[in-house]
Amino acid sequence: MKKQFLTVMGSALFLAGIAQENSNKQPCNTYQVMEEAFKADPDLKLKYNLIQSQLEQEYQAELAKTHMAQRAAAVSYTIPVVFHIMGPQNIADQVFIDAIAQVNRDYGRKGADTGSVYPNFKSIYVDAEMVFALAKRDPNGNCTNGIIRHDNESIYWNQNGGAYNYSGTGTNRWPREKYLNVYIVNCIYGTGVTCPTTSGTYIGGYTYLPGSSPGVNADAIVYRSSELSGLSVRALSHEIGHWFNLGHTFGSTNSPGTTCGDDGVTDTPPTKGVLSQCPVSNSNSCSGSGNLWNVENFMDYSSCPKNFTQGQVTRMRAAAASATAGRNNLWSAANLIATGITPGYTCAPVADFDANKKNVCAGNTVTFTNESELGTSGNISWTFEGGNPATSTANAPVVTYATPGTYSVSLVATNASGNNTKTQTSYITVVQGGGGVLLPNTYDFETGTGIPGGITVINNNAGSVAWAVNPSTGGNSTAQSMFLNNAAQASSGGHIDIFETPIYDFSTTTNVSFSYYYAYAKKVTAQADTFKIQYSLDCGGTWSNVLGTPNLTSMAAASGGVQASSFSPTAAQWKQVTVPATLLTVLNNKPSVKFRFWFKSDIATGSSNNIFIDQINLSGTVGLNELEKSLDMMIYPNPTNASSTIDFNTVSGAKLKVSVMDIVGRVVEESENFNTNGNRANYTVNKNGTLAKGIYVINMHIGDQTISKKLIIE
Repeated sequence: MKKQFLTVMGSALFLAGIAQENSNKQPCNTYQVMEEAFKADPDLKLKYNLIQSQLEQEYQAELAKTHMAQRAAAVSYTIPVVFHIMGPQNIADQVFIDAIAQVNRDYGRKGADTGSVYPNFKSIYVDAEMVFALAKRDPNGNCTNGIIRHDNESIYWNQNGGAYNYSGTGTNRWPREKYLNVYIVNCIYGTGVTCPTTSGTYIGGYTYLPGSSPGVNADAIVYRSSELSGLSVRALSHEIGHWFNLGHTFGSTNSPGTTCGDDGVTDTPPTKGVLSQCPVSNSNSCSGSGNLWNVENFMDYSSCPKNFTQGQVTRMRAAAASATAGRNNLWSAANLIATGITPGYTCAPVADFDANKKNVCAGNTVTFTNESELGTSGNISWTFEGGNPATSTANAPVVTYATPGTYSVSLVATNASGNNTKTQTSYITVVQGGGGVLLPNTYDFETGTGIPGGITVINNNAGSVAWAVNPSTGGNSTAQSMFLNNAAQASSGGHIDIFETPIYDFSTTTNVSFSYYYAYAKKVTAQADTFKIQYSLDCGGTWSNVLGTPNLTSMAAASGGVQASSFSPTAAQWKQVTVPATLLTVLNNKPSVKFRFWFKSDIATGSSNNIFIDQINLSGTVGLNELEKSLDMMIYPNPTNASSTIDFNTVSGAKLKVSVMDIVGRVVEESENFNTNGNRANYTVNKNGTLAKGIYVINMHIGDQTISKKLIIE
């Protein structure tokens, strides 16, 4: 049975069944989004209806001449594809290469499960003769692999107003008539769905049928990254079907299983459709006794998608051959040359690189990775300021940084078309890992209203608030604390804010204990903020969670609850958290430990309410090694308001000197070498009274070893 193709087709899908997830399901909000677009622009709906009418005529014309003999001579359409990875998602290039390979198997009738397609539909599952290939040239003629990483973007996507910054028309955009643009996001949020998801509900992806997108930039596919692996990527085959004008087999609805529907394709019987199921019996109550429905069709929501039909292939190919939305330019000979699909293309090299860490302790190594695009051939050349080696031509050089400082990295990529250089200034930060703060130590934020020495505030979103000292409230009956004034941001969500402690020296410390006070409230019940407490064992190069990811719903319930107004805690709303000792054993006897407090506001609900941190307490069992015992080093007075004397034993035959570092690791004072005759010696710190008030680290260097003690100048 054939029906008139319906004018509005929500093209998002929620293929939880393909992903084999049986959680709460919200199949599509895109139908609603498209309806909202039509309400906002009635002319768009009129335009869409006219386009669909024309495409229907072109489909019928193709259908009339489509026979197997004619299809043998059909033109093969090659479609250039580019994946835009939104935000810092750690997804290997190979995942996208494999995804495209699976899509090509689906469209080429080459899947391993083709033989198991239900017999009634197996014979009409034909090769679409549509091939999808990652682009090799970008719109400016530069080399590319078709996998573009936009680390500065959010991993969460608002389908009710997504920022399509990389497709369509405009500077540095990838035109829709030259590329099939696919936006890869971690989570799609809309009506009833928040990010990060907390209830198991999610949207798998969406796109627009030709002529229905609200602007040329939105003529793209948005796709959830969790649906990229294995056969789950058949959800992408589904979305591409929509992009080439296929509807759901059960009609223009996103709710299968309710009423009989049709997609306007002759050989896909009317059906109610299924969600996350694969019924063994597929008898069809929608089209009369003895008829079947194609439950295994890619355009259903079933958990066993395996086939397109010849009619669907004809509809897609009619859309591909149409000038609508520039679909017919995608596979043109000129465009395949322009996008680098045709062999023998040339392109300008693009230098790019990454590093496994950008902060490192002095004496440690950084591994760099070449991510340059060179086309079919080329070479690279590195320059590492302050590193050893200073230069390299390797793809993944390992570089040692011996001296504290901030250093640049440069990479030159060269091929037959020329060269390109990428230089990152202040890219690698090297700090003195030894001589850190000793235990016990407490940050109570009671001195002044500025950020205390040693605390580093990192604000990853320009214009948003940052961690600061609150002079009006503190935990454990104190007057001040660190806080994040989220309530001051009326609607901004998704910002990440961090503050880090200085480096601690646990080299002779065991039984580390860690506690802090917090106060926090949500602004709305559905708030899905994220909070982490993390540690680093390599001066901030890499981070691990101390407590997993604390549950902010429980934290709010114990503290400030839900408050629409700006939250300022009472004394009773301050809560102490003591980290279980079993989670801290990894810190025992480590010389270069840092902590950080990490907060991300919920992007879906907008601005968050305030969070406060105070009384960060660290202690442990500090032991003396044999060298410390032999030195018998004493510092007096300590604390001091002027100078202080270091008294110690010298060690015969060893080079020995004293250095003084401030809390950020800068050497502010240093002695000459001492006579090492085994007698008692002393050194006066701050003899001229030039050191400011604060916490300092006294380092006694004996050969290649260092003993550190804390000095406070008041």
